[in-house]
Amino acid sequence: MPENALSLLAKNYAIAHGRVIESAEGTDDRQFGRSMGTRVHSVAWQVWHIARWDDRFAEVIVEKTPELVGRVGPPGQIWATELLAKQWGLPVGRMGRRDTGTEMDDEAADALRLPDRAVVVDYARRVFARLQAALSALPVASMFTVMADDPDGDTYAHNIMLYLDHVQRHLGMIEALRGLQGAAGTATN
Repeated sequence: MPENALSLLAKNYAIAHGRVIESAEGTDDRQFGRSMGTRVHSVAWQVWHIARWDDRFAEVIVEKTPELVGRVGPPGQIWATELLAKQWGLPVGRMGRRDTGTEMDDEAADALRLPDRAVVVDYARRVFARLQAALSALPVASMFTVMADDPDGDTYAHNIMLYLDHVQRHLGMIEALRGLQGAAGTATN
């Protein structure tokens, strides 16, 4: 199958997701949950935050593209469907915008106690797989059309690039946190 804008974006998203998982799994349990200060949240927080927004993004893609429902399932978030905040004992409604960590008070974010690495990574893996399925199912012809009701009038391609940039920025934080704790990085391997 020839490459196109969508396949290239999906491919690069998969690479970024793979690096997040690899970095998370290469971080020992103690370092995974360790904060480097109230404004430098833990690797666990970074992975959770990436997954939360990608969970929301997968939901948006399916909501805005009804023909995907038959291929990837109904719109929804793994986070909400499985009541993970409640299962994990997290403060529902107090974790920033959409309970994703965005705009969360730094002290509250630093105090957030996420579950063990295996649990957070499992959630991230499942979210990443769902988002990849949604991206793979998108019609190539829709890439440069505006997503329905997009508040900024952005196209599918622009939204994908914005969310991919978000992953990359937080992957950089993960790599920096690992380096500060004496672990080797993985993003440039």
